[in-house]
Amino acid sequence: MIYYWLILVVVVSYFIGNISFARIFSKILKNEDITQKGSGNPGTMNMLRVYGLSFAILTLLGDALKSGITALVCGYLFAPYNLFELAFFVSGTAIILGHNFPVIYKFKGGKGVASLFGMFMFSPLWYVSLIMFLICGVFLYFVDYAFMASMTFVFSLGIAWIVALAIIQPMWWWICIILIVFNLLLCLFMHRSNLVRFFKGTENPTFFREKINKIFKKKQSVETNEVQPEKEIIITEEEQHRVEQENMKENNSNADKEL
Repeated sequence: MIYYWLILVVVVSYFIGNISFARIFSKILKNEDITQKGSGNPGTMNMLRVYGLSFAILTLLGDALKSGITALVCGYLFAPYNLFELAFFVSGTAIILGHNFPVIYKFKGGKGVASLFGMFMFSPLWYVSLIMFLICGVFLYFVDYAFMASMTFVFSLGIAWIVALAIIQPMWWWICIILIVFNLLLCLFMHRSNLVRFFKGTENPTFFREKINKIFKKKQSVETNEVQPEKEIIITEEEQHRVEQENMKENNSNADKEL
């Protein structure tokens, strides 16, 4: 009976994955369709290219929370049956499939990296996910190719989880490993065009470094304009004496004119 509930988890998680925060934020905040802008991909990196860092962060958080929270809730619901890991990765995988191939958008979705990020971030290995996220953020700053940073993050976390499951070996651990490998291969498949363009030398950078530098330059400029120290005027005795003599001459000249 419990495994029938897992089928329900798959269906519900898939339709939650259909929620496209890139489309929602671009429509509400810009009254535009992100699929008609940039690369046309309704995902975090295209939002970064088209609208900037703040929109990218909003999209990343939205997609990460929808997968992470849903998978975590499903995991805890099945935890009393020792099926936390199985329910967690079944739900997360269904959400990623819903994100990448949403039926309500005619199966035209994103590439699932932000949803994968959320699944890993809300997993018991969240601290490893956070460390790798920061490392890949620095990597993106210097490399400036989003798909390379994304795939580095996904594959490093996937390998970490495979090792952890092989050591701990919870119930149905081998199915969890199959689901993780499936997600890694799916991520590779979704980025196939990026790989082709990269080897051809035509892949577009994200200009992540320029956007970060621009933010810090604006901040420094605002701080400089807010605090403008008054210049101290120093007059030497010689200059003061010269000014007094000129004033006396001017007064004498005016007096002669009056006489």
